[in-house]
Amino acid sequence: MRTASDLCLQDAFEHTQPSQSLNVVFVTLADLPEGGGSTSRLKMLAKATSECGHKVTLLNEHASGCAPTQVLKAAGNIGKVEYKYILGSVNRKFGLQSIGFKLRVVSALAKEIRTRHAAKKIDLLWFNHLSFYDTYPLTRLSQSLGIPTIQSYEDERFQKAFKMRSPSSTIFSVNAYLADCYCPRRADAVIVISRYLEQKYAARVRDRSKLHIVPTIVDCDYWDVGPEPASAVPVLLYAGTFSEQDEIENVLVALTLLRSRGRSFRLIALGANRDPRHAGKLSSKIRDLHLGDVLELRGFVGLDEVKREVASSNILLNVRRDSLWSRSGLSTKMSEYLAAGRAVVCTDLGDVSMYVKHGQSAMLVPPTTTAEEIAAAIDLLLVSPELRQKIGRAGKEVAAKYFGLRAACDKIEKIIRSAVSSSEVIGSQAMMNQQTENA
Repeated sequence: MRTASDLCLQDAFEHTQPSQSLNVVFVTLADLPEGGGSTSRLKMLAKATSECGHKVTLLNEHASGCAPTQVLKAAGNIGKVEYKYILGSVNRKFGLQSIGFKLRVVSALAKEIRTRHAAKKIDLLWFNHLSFYDTYPLTRLSQSLGIPTIQSYEDERFQKAFKMRSPSSTIFSVNAYLADCYCPRRADAVIVISRYLEQKYAARVRDRSKLHIVPTIVDCDYWDVGPEPASAVPVLLYAGTFSEQDEIENVLVALTLLRSRGRSFRLIALGANRDPRHAGKLSSKIRDLHLGDVLELRGFVGLDEVKREVASSNILLNVRRDSLWSRSGLSTKMSEYLAAGRAVVCTDLGDVSMYVKHGQSAMLVPPTTTAEEIAAAIDLLLVSPELRQKIGRAGKEVAAKYFGLRAACDKIEKIIRSAVSSSEVIGSQAMMNQQTENA
């Protein structure tokens, strides 16, 4: 039976259907068609735009490098959204070799945009979490063609160059800094994922009304996996890239504390990192803590397999390390976990407590969390199926209210229409100014 809340969301979704379908082209870099994290964010932005009734195309610069190349494809469709790796290959360059490669990418993108616009007018170009070398020249091209633009950002990218570890990372840092300084003011709308980024970019846009927060977006229907299984031994799930933003070491120590208290559990760990040294350190830590009999490392798996593991789990872990990256963003995995209706243990970083409440819709651990605090949060859920179910139900309502696809469509449609209208007004004014000068 559908609730009043469901009907309200459906009404909002139906009201987003536009009177005129637009041709929207995203320019991005992501692991397509698979990939999590920033790739999931991109795909949900694109899906929400498509659900508003627009034709959506993703022009992909190159893979981000987290997903293995064997699960990537150079072109295809993700639902109704067409995508294409601009150089026709899923392979990419790293380090200093990437500089020439990226210049080739921008040149190919410029040619593709011109060709597509000539064949069928592009109504909106959307630059997703890009840098200066691509956003600036492609924005200038868009302006010359009369195409409005949106820029979207999902975490803090810039760190001071002297803290970087290599010449290539220093170049990346400077590129991000220049993009933040000079690109947002040229956009017709800027979308950010958090209050941190809202405050950051408020000083970088010409018109504050063009800056919008769109938190993580999740397809609640897809992640509806039913009630948790009645497992004799509760199953914990941890999914991530096992990189600097994940608090995996303290999670492992927390498991040893739980075992010392006589708790029974299993942990399934999904994910991979493009640096094999991370996987080696993780395996070594598991051996040192003698956790091999209760912990299984599965490596990278596709989204449907992640969903199956979520369905088979009792407790979902989204414990992140306190860092500028984590505080400035908002975990996509958290919103997916909440939508699944499982009890979630997550870190109270950034905007998290705006959406979930400790002990009600999630179990929160502090930003500078310890292994003992993580163990205590998990322990409460291990011993009480009733608490898990209560928190899972409340978390599912949070996901539908704040992160659901239908809830996002109305907001995105308004931003798109505002960006297109703003660009048309500016274009009309420029034309009038030119006519006055000619007269």
